[in-house]
This record gives sequence, structure tokens and C-alpha cells, in this order.
Amino acid sequence: MVTIHLVNLRKTFGDVIATDDVNMDLEEGKLTTLLGPSGCGKTTLLRLIAGFYIPDRGRIFFDDRDVTEIPPNKRKTGMCFQNYALWPHMTVFDNISYGLKMKRMNGMKYTPAAIANRVEKVIDLVHMQGLANRTPHQLSGGQQQRVALARALVIEPDVLLLDEPLSNLDAKLRHEMREEIMRIQKELSITTVYVTHDQNEALSISDMVAVMDKGYIQQYASPKEIYARPQTIFVADFIGKCTFIDAEITSLGEYMKARLPDGQVVSGRSPLEGYPFQVGERVRCAVRPEDLQTERTDPTDNEIMGVANEVVYLGSNLEIHFKVGDIDAVSLLPPDAPASKGDKIRLFAPRANVMVLPLGGVDALRKIPGHPLYSQPAAVSSSAA
Repeated sequence: MVTIHLVNLRKTFGDVIATDDVNMDLEEGKLTTLLGPSGCGKTTLLRLIAGFYIPDRGRIFFDDRDVTEIPPNKRKTGMCFQNYALWPHMTVFDNISYGLKMKRMNGMKYTPAAIANRVEKVIDLVHMQGLANRTPHQLSGGQQQRVALARALVIEPDVLLLDEPLSNLDAKLRHEMREEIMRIQKELSITTVYVTHDQNEALSISDMVAVMDKGYIQQYASPKEIYARPQTIFVADFIGKCTFIDAEITSLGEYMKARLPDGQVVSGRSPLEGYPFQVGERVRCAVRPEDLQTERTDPTDNEIMGVANEVVYLGSNLEIHFKVGDIDAVSLLPPDAPASKGDKIRLFAPRANVMVLPLGGVDALRKIPGHPLYSQPAAVSSSAA
């Protein structure tokens, strides 16, 4: 097991910045997910860790070993690709054992008996007993994924790399394989990096999540922290549902006050410690649908007025879509809540659950001293009198 240290990584392809200013530690024995939309740089970052790409700038360490320019086959990583990449003419046994046949330990190859023993163990680990003599076309999608996972694990890597491994499976198989990957990862306690664009997958499977957009890591934290305290508008919007309301700050403090376009005033706090908010600054207030309720629970709760324009019954909840002035908002209420299309509704949100976020994304993060993306302000030169 190793801790992966990524230091000031940058990778470009021509004029395209694939990933930049990456500084983070992927902890030993933990499963870290790189999450973001297509084209955000997550697969590029995974391939930098694997050694398929060399960064334009920055270093990659496995513990204290600099592997930045070490080729993939010498990094002790195992990788599962999105399309499985199984040899169609080989049996399950031969696909899994291929890496062992190529690998040498102290200049010596594994014996056939050692290979057979190791393959048998990983076949048991991924629950593929009795299928060693089948070829890939005789397997289901989930079984093919298990073979790809076994092939990555059989070489006993220090790091397991998974590039959207479940994207080709249907919903039921995705859930089953997600559980299997979690089981195997915990059983082996192997440092794992997992790429996905599926937010639910990331929240359910990860110890840590790095949310990426346009090549930059906008937040790196636990799934609970990412959901409850998103640091940018992008993260809040990408992880779960959120109601966003444009506002202008009217007073500062632990709880800031902000005026909405229709004149209503809300109170909330920022999950972004250290950001230099100012009175009069345009911001965006974010509220999770489950945090808008029909009853006040505290005298300090925010009161938000609107008009319901859609009511959707979801079984366990009513999803209320409503207007706050010209702004679309959404709330999750109990299924028996009295609400119909066209109703004027009054909802309450605890001020601790109203998140005040700066505009600007990465540019906002660069203003926070101590943040990995912080940019030191340029010194203002003065002329002698």
C-alpha cells in the first residue's frame, strides 16, 4: 500500500489544458474518486498516475518514491479500463494470468504452479469460481468486469486504478459490481483511484472525492463534506440537487445577510473558510431541496415566499417546483403536504443550511490563502516621491 502525492501537476495537449495545479494526497488504503463531467480531466489525471502520460510540470510520488518518469510497468499499479480490454481468444484463466507471465521478480519468472495458485486466489476473490475455461464472449458484462478486475489484482499492485469500470453495465449490474468493488477494496485495503462521472456512484463508494471541472480540482474532501459543504457553485450543482438564488451581501459575520432580487433577505453562512466576502458583493445562495420545509423550527430560520408551478409525487416525497421572483427553486416535502400548482407557498430554511457561495469557481478559490489553488496577489509597486 502507498500514499500517492500529486504535486503541482499540469498536462496539456496542444492548446488544451487537460489538468492543472493539481496538489493532493491520495491516502494509503483509501478509495479516492475523481468525479466530474466528460472532458474535465479526470481520466488524464488517472493516466498521469498510471504513467501513460508524463506531466508537463509537477511530480508524482508513491510514498517518497518519485515515479514521475517511471514507465507504467514499473510502478506496481493495476488498471481496469472502461472497455475491459480482455483478449477475446483467451480463456478467463489466460486473461488473468497474462500479467503474471510477463512479470519478473528479481529477474525470475513465476513458475506455472505459482501462476495457477495466484490466479485461483483472485478468481475466488472476484467470485468467478468454475468459469476459468470460458472465453469473454461466453460471459455476461458483469462477469467480464470481474475478469478485468482480477487481471489487475493478480499482479499484487500497490495501487489499483479504475477508469469508469461500470459505465457499460445496466443499472442493476452497476449496483452489484459497485458493492463487489467496495468489498474487494476493503478486503485488500489497497490504495484505489476510481474515475466516474456518476455522482451517486462517487458518494456511495468513496472514502474521498475530488470534484473536477475544466482541468482543475474544485474540491477534495469526504463524500459527506462534499455534499454538505460544497466550496463552489459548480460542486454544489454537480453533487445532488440545489436551489440557487442570486443575491447581494448586505452584512458580514458568521451568518451573512443577502438581499434577493425580489427584496427578500436571507441569512446564511459560507462553507468556504477564508474567502474575503465584501458588502455589496454579488453571490449565489444555495439550498438543498430537503432543507426547505413548511414549518419554522427556530426563530432565526429564513422565510422564503414563492408560487408553486409544478408538484411531482415521488412516493416518499412531494417535489415542489416554485418561483421566487424569476428564480426557479425546488423543495422536497412530505407526501401529504398541502400543495398544488399555483399555490402561494411559504417555506423555511435554517440559516445554517443556506450556503453563501462566491461567483467565479476556480478564480474564487485562488483568493483563499492556504488553498491549493491560491494565487499570491501581485505586490503593488510604489514610486519614490
